[in-house]
Amino acid sequence: MFDQPFEGSAIPTSFTLPTYQPDRLCHILLGDHAALVAAINRMDVLGYCDRVAWIPPIPTGRSGEYISLTTRRIVPPGG
Repeated sequence: MFDQPFEGSAIPTSFTLPTYQPDRLCHILLGDHAALVAAINRMDVLGYCDRVAWIPPIPTGRSGEYISLTTRRIVPPGG
């Protein structure tokens, strides 16, 4: 799904984390665009999370660096 780097000319000046929810875990990936895509695809293949649940990689403003995140509901033990 995410096979091309962000092509917009505007680099976001701020990034807002999702609202804290005690029953959810937030995964944040930070790094090279290709590495983010590879990690997201690998987690999808492993069945850990669906790749469409991740926000598209966003440039951080630092050379070659991107950020992406997803949230996942925490399943209680035995639940």
